[in-house]
Amino acid sequence: MTSSELLPPDIKVKSEDVRLACAFIPDAEKRAEVLSLFAFLETLRDIPERTTDPLMGEIRLRWWYEAIDEIAEGRPVRYHPLTEALKAMIERYRLPTATFHDLIEEQMPLLDKGALTIKAALGVVDRGEGNLLRLSAQVLGETADLTDVARLYGMAQIKAIRDLSDAGDMELAHLKREAGRAMKSLPPALMPLALPASLAADYWQGRAPGPLSKRLRLFWSFVTGRI
Repeated sequence: MTSSELLPPDIKVKSEDVRLACAFIPDAEKRAEVLSLFAFLETLRDIPERTTDPLMGEIRLRWWYEAIDEIAEGRPVRYHPLTEALKAMIERYRLPTATFHDLIEEQMPLLDKGALTIKAALGVVDRGEGNLLRLSAQVLGETADLTDVARLYGMAQIKAIRDLSDAGDMELAHLKREAGRAMKSLPPALMPLALPASLAADYWQGRAPGPLSKRLRLFWSFVTGRI
C-alpha cells in the first residue's frame, strides 16, 4: 500500500518537493504520517496567503490552536481530516502538543503583508519548518538537530513568496554552509526530511527547478548525503 492510499482523501500535500522527498521514507505508514505533518504546515501557511484581513487570519490560526488544546486535554476534537491525523500521531508517538502550539503561534507575523526582515523570517521558519522536522524525526524514531536544514529550505520558501528586505547572496551562502555541516551528522533515516533543501538555492534566486532536474537532484542528494 502506498502512502497516498494511507492518507485520508481530504489530506493533500501541494509541494511536489515534499512528496518526492518523502518517497524515500521506506515505511509507507510513517511516510503518510510525515506527509500529514507537512500538510498541516501548508494549511497554516495558506491562511495568510488567502486572508486579506489579519484579524480573520488570526481567528483561523486560533481555531487550530484550540484544536490542539482539545487533543492535549483529551476532549472531543473538532473535526477536520488533519485533526484526526494529528490526534492519532500525538497519541501514538507522544508528540509534544506544545510544539504544535509553538508552530501555530509563529505563523502570526505572516498575517502582516509587509516585507519581513531576516530575523523575523527566521523566527517563522525555526518554529515552522524547524518544529515540523523535529516532529517528523520523532515519528521516524530518530533524534538530530535539523534546525539549519530547516532554515535553508524554509527561508528560501519564504523569500519566494514574500519580500525579505535584507536577504542576498551572502545570507544564502551562510545558510547553505550551515546546512551542509548539519547534513554530515544526519542519521540516514532522516535524510528524506533534508532533501528539499537541495533545491533551496533555486527558489532563493527566483527560479523554479524543472521536474526532471528536481528528481535528479533529490536522488543525488539522497545518495551522497549532500545538498
